[in-house]
Amino acid sequence: MKITFLSPFLLSLLLISCYNRATFEVHNLNGNKIGVLGHRGISEGHKYPGNSFEAIESVLKIGADGSEIDVQLTKDSVLAIFHDMELSNTTNCQGMIRDYNWAEIDSCTNNSPMSEQIFIISVDSLFSRIPDIQNYYFSFDCKFYPGDETITAYYRQYVFAIKQVIDKYNMHNKVLIEADRIQFHQMLKQNEVQALQFITGAGITNGIPIAEELGLYGIGIGSSVTRRDIELAHGKGFRVMTWTPKTKWANVKAVKKSPDFIQTDKPIHMLKMFGKYSP
Repeated sequence: MKITFLSPFLLSLLLISCYNRATFEVHNLNGNKIGVLGHRGISEGHKYPGNSFEAIESVLKIGADGSEIDVQLTKDSVLAIFHDMELSNTTNCQGMIRDYNWAEIDSCTNNSPMSEQIFIISVDSLFSRIPDIQNYYFSFDCKFYPGDETITAYYRQYVFAIKQVIDKYNMHNKVLIEADRIQFHQMLKQNEVQALQFITGAGITNGIPIAEELGLYGIGIGSSVTRRDIELAHGKGFRVMTWTPKTKWANVKAVKKSPDFIQTDKPIHMLKMFGKYSP
């Protein structure tokens, strides 16, 4: 009898192919369904820059439940969608978003081989341009860059801006807030902002008592989290959001842990795994 062994590479390809069509047994607090969020939209590996309208619209059109976006505050309290501290890293503009009014930077364009006309956008602009916006989840990865004002005043300004945009577009409990600042979470609660708050930067073991004390919705953590840790959080009544699988196999491993939301750099593959992909 001749026995043929598959190389580890071919075996991994075979397993990923099977998982493309697999039915997973998901056990979580999100109705046993995993919310699939694109990381900065369709992801950095796509032709559109992450956090651009084009990238975010693209991931929603293919069937994602929503998108993670990086959010910063301008001097006049507009929520800009941008990741880096410095505009010059990825756009044709200079300086920090916190030092400008929105009208001064809304013409900044992303460095992209596609076009010079892919502008940075605000949350307000994004929400106004997406039909049936209430059908989607958006996870705000809150970036904190205070200026000369006190941290309390800065947080107050930030919280008001989030509350205003949620109320304006009726996005109550459709916005997920990622933040590692306890005072910020407290102020969101005090101002009755109807968002789903996730403590980040603390892990599961340390995150649970913080989430309990503040009455938060869940815990945000990288995809290195274990299935046992997620079960521990679920046992305490907290949802878990993980990020960011960057390969197909990492997608598979993340899904098998049964978190409630996954931010992924491979949204097309993950949507195919769940039979939700719409080309």
